Formats: sequence, C-alpha cells, structure tokens
Amino acid sequence: MIIASNAYTEGEWTDVKDHIFAGYYYQVASQPLSGAAQAGILRGGQGSWDTRTVLSNIRRDAHGRLLLGSLGNAGNYPLWFIRQWADRVQQHYFPQLGRIEWQSTWTGRIGFTPDHLLRLFEPAPGLLAATGFNGRGVTTGTLVGKCFADYLLTDDAAALPVRFSNNNKKVSGRSLRTLAYDAGFTLYHAGQCLRVVL
Repeated sequence: MIIASNAYTEGEWTDVKDHIFAGYYYQVASQPLSGAAQAGILRGGQGSWDTRTVLSNIRRDAHGRLLLGSLGNAGNYPLWFIRQWADRVQQHYFPQLGRIEWQSTWTGRIGFTPDHLLRLFEPAPGLLAATGFNGRGVTTGTLVGKCFADYLLTDDAAALPVRFSNNNKKVSGRSLRTLAYDAGFTLYHAGQCLRVVL
C-alpha cells in the first residue's frame, strides 16, 4: 500500500506530516474566452511557469478559460486582491485580451520541507509513503510512483530516487513556517499589484 496524500494526509499515518509544513497554491479562472482570444494565447494548449521569486503558472482549461496560479492561500486574501493580482499578471503576459472577468478561485495545499527535498518512508513492511513534493508533485509524484512500484516488485532500494527518510528528521515550528511563507508570498503579490515587482 502507498500513502500518497502529501499535505492532505489524515488518520492513522499522520506522523508522516511531521516531516513537512503546509504551503498553499491558488488558481484563478477567467470566464471562458472567445474563440479568437483563445487562438491568440497558448496556441499549443501548453501550460507555462515563470521563474520569479514567487512563481506563477498560466494555462488554459478544456472550456477555454485562462487559469493563473501562484503560491499563497487565496482563502486569506480578499477577492479584490486576488482579482487585482490576476489582472496584473494577465495584462503583463496577454495585454491583447483587454480586461477579462475572473470567474472562480480555489486553493490547494502542498507539502514543503526545509531543504526542498521530498521524503520517502516505509512506516511498516509493504507500506510506503511519499511527502514533501515542494510544489512539484505532478512530475515528481509520477516518478516516485513508478519507483515505488519497482521497489515493491523487486525489494531493491536502488529503485528509489532517494533513500528512505530518518523518522527523527521532523520539522519544528510547522505552523510558524506556514505563516511565514504565506506572509512572504502575500507581500510579493502585493508588490505585483502595486507594480513594484512583476
């Protein structure tokens, strides 16, 4: 069995969460764009990430909505702040769209580690866990899933991308770290809204 719930882990194996602290990532979705507007952006249907201090992503969904996302807990921000941030990012990358309407916002939880490296565990024979993907869960999680399958079939630890973590490496001050990171993300986004940074 594999525990792959990362920052959402609950129940019997919650001690896996002691090795991470929560971070948040939010997405903002526009109203569906017109056919002409869709054709003018992300023509290949690809998503895009920037490399700023507080990264952002841009993509389109199957309904033709523009989706923008970044680190931070949108549940802690007033709606006007999120919309102003989204307007600023959208106008930087796609000014040809003019002003667009933002339809919805949601936030997900991610697991951070102090050294930005994931943690693998074997809490009991035949039970594996991975946590602390640091916002890279889609690609890294896919790789870890394959490696876990190889390990379960061969019992060869060389199949794993990193060694199993020492259970003594628990993260101290988890709640404080979460608050500090989110405060930093909020300040950065405020700077974007005020056009101090992009």
